[in-house]
Amino acid sequence: MNGRSSLDWFAPGADFERLNRAGVKVSGGGVHQSKTMMLAELTAFLQEAQGSSASASELVIDHNVLGKSTNSARKIALARLNGLYAIAKLTPISAAQFALWRDDVEGRPLLALLTALARDPLLRDSATAVLPAAQGTPIRWPDIAASLEGQYPDRFSPTTLKSQAQNCASTWTQSGHLRGHINKVRAIARPTPAVAAFAALLATVCGFGGPALLESPWLDVLDLPPGERLSLLRQAEAQGFVRIRTAGDMLEILVRQPLAQTLRIPDLADI
Repeated sequence: MNGRSSLDWFAPGADFERLNRAGVKVSGGGVHQSKTMMLAELTAFLQEAQGSSASASELVIDHNVLGKSTNSARKIALARLNGLYAIAKLTPISAAQFALWRDDVEGRPLLALLTALARDPLLRDSATAVLPAAQGTPIRWPDIAASLEGQYPDRFSPTTLKSQAQNCASTWTQSGHLRGHINKVRAIARPTPAVAAFAALLATVCGFGGPALLESPWLDVLDLPPGERLSLLRQAEAQGFVRIRTAGDMLEILVRQPLAQTLRIPDLADI
């Protein structure tokens, strides 16, 4: 992914109406201007939400499932979680994430990261400083800040740039791509078959197919070389999440319909 820009997350000719229907945010600001991907808060919310008939607002504000001390803090947390994960009105990709989340405890950090990447352009922009780095490479917030500044010269004040870079660094640590508190270094994430299927879903929605899907930024998140990405997707196929067809040099990876059927989310087949 070295040298890629934020536009490389979308294939040439990507259908932006489809992206919008799916719940992908193509441009603009995002939650990482003021917060991380909120893995702990999302985990607490979903623990209470799954199996509950209460709305997201009722759970976060009325029942205070996030344990916030004031009503204003509850409203802010709700807005931020909704910005990242569309918890108030599920989009197809959020519905898929939450369905996969139930049974894939190990994959939860990466499932959350992939949805956050889909919904926060700033976080996608920060990937250029993280994903290409070799294991053990020191990566601190100034490295991410320099990458963001290089992509958007003079767009952010030094204070804003530092805050955003620190939030992004924290998110990449929560996902397993970085480790360390202050002196962070590049680590290797631990993807599961469900995570690979979800990454393939996002890549498909963003216009990628065949070998290009395997080499897309969405699959770069798995921290695996292309051959191992396909092997992990074959494991996902065994679980009913994808279908893979090969004929000579042709490779076809089908994910929307299989996930829609397996997860019982009809809208997935239409995005």
